[in-house]
Amino acid sequence: MRRRVLLGAAAAAVTLAVSDPVRANAAPAGTRYLGMFREQDPAAIAADVKALYGVTPASVMWFDSWASGRAFPVNEAKLLWRRGIMPHYTWEPWNTALAVNDPAQIHLGDILDGAWDDYIVARAREFAAVRQPILVRWAHEFNGNWYPWGIANNDQDPSRYASAYRYVHDLVEASGARNVQWVWAFNNGSSPDEAYNDPAAAYPGDDYVDWVGIDGYNWGFGPSWDPASDHWTSFDATVSSAYAKARDIAPDRPVMLGEFASTEDGGDKAAWLRDMDARLRSGAYPDLKLLTYFDLTKEEPWSPTSSPAALAAFTDWVHRRYMNGRGHELARVAAQYACSRHR
Repeated sequence: MRRRVLLGAAAAAVTLAVSDPVRANAAPAGTRYLGMFREQDPAAIAADVKALYGVTPASVMWFDSWASGRAFPVNEAKLLWRRGIMPHYTWEPWNTALAVNDPAQIHLGDILDGAWDDYIVARAREFAAVRQPILVRWAHEFNGNWYPWGIANNDQDPSRYASAYRYVHDLVEASGARNVQWVWAFNNGSSPDEAYNDPAAAYPGDDYVDWVGIDGYNWGFGPSWDPASDHWTSFDATVSSAYAKARDIAPDRPVMLGEFASTEDGGDKAAWLRDMDARLRSGAYPDLKLLTYFDLTKEEPWSPTSSPAALAAFTDWVHRRYMNGRGHELARVAAQYACSRHR
């Protein structure tokens, strides 16, 4: 087992065992955890999810870009933990005001050359100040061509992504943030679908990854990037091949859906959600532990509130007994995998 994972997990377990002896015990093996993203401050996400769907999520996710220069919200992260919710931070190394291929954009070479060291160290010290486990999903969907850190936009060289991931990880750890659980997250399909863009080639290694993340959406009919075509896919079709790839790449790590959702366009969203629920209840995808729903109307009507039928199906799902895992338990999952696979 890795020293960092065990140190972080042990510290969290000691704290939680003192404050909450009931939750100090491991959750049942079939437990899944609900994560939610809404375009709000982290604490507001949790409150609105409770108001809308009647549940407290195990984690809430939010995004920030490096060029924003914003500090990590330490006090909000602590507030989430007091409510039993694990913070999930998607940390994006780019400038959202610039085009992906703008010469002034942030690219992996800049990171490896040390241009962002001061920024990384500042955020790392803020991570450490939380003094509880946090999920950090750095530079996700790297096998797509829509972000500047994508393999396609960095000389089509997957080793550069893996090197940059390790560089950021090591600098964060060296700055004292051993409470971070690192999420290495790929898109469920590579774009372009070329050999160099296989996520496996960009894996930084088990010493650098606590969770393997997958992002995948049911885009339905006529998405913005292909308006004349039908891309409606079932939950299984959305995640199955990516899940198998995750198991092949890192069989000793738990899997999460870092982002997922279904549109209403071109099919029955409520039936899609019910089918997902049935598959998960059946025990399919046993290592898929955290499912973070993208609760937003953006490119498509992703939100569960997009129709009364979808809302009812989503609400039924999040109230299932197997979905009752809490943030304190979620924080232990990665260490449990590391321990169980190395006995």
